[in-house]
Amino acid sequence: MRNRLARLAILALALGVLSSPALAAAKGKSTRNTRAKPAPSPPEAGTWRVNVVPESEAAARGEKEFDDTLVLNKGKFSSAACVPYGFGTVLYKVEAGTWIANMDSPKEGKTHWHAEVNGDAISGKLTWTKPDGTVLNYAFSGARAGGQGTQTQKSH
Repeated sequence: MRNRLARLAILALALGVLSSPALAAAKGKSTRNTRAKPAPSPPEAGTWRVNVVPESEAAARGEKEFDDTLVLNKGKFSSAACVPYGFGTVLYKVEAGTWIANMDSPKEGKTHWHAEVNGDAISGKLTWTKPDGTVLNYAFSGARAGGQGTQTQKSH
């Protein structure tokens, strides 16, 4: 009986050693999680709360300051304030540290957005060209919406 218990103990010990991380490492296998980490999001990616202010000529035409929510995600841009005017989600690009997006509305004309991101701050310009050719210029600035974590690099 004692011999049988000793054999079982040795067998259990041997099985434990054979399946140990040390043995896996000796065979060249890693026991660490080898799943690839997702690529970090570009600095401009995320949801931004901005205040949009008409420049002097646009203000003289009666344009008012407004708040907007901008979303830049996976190369696509949208502006919550522009949706009611028929502007949808569009592709954006990044050139020399500035992201750029152009939107078209069948009834309201075209908008051109460009901005720089520095950490959790954003600032830029919006140009709205109405169908009659009127050009309205705005400046905007704001911050990354809460809960998205802090970005520490400038947009490139």
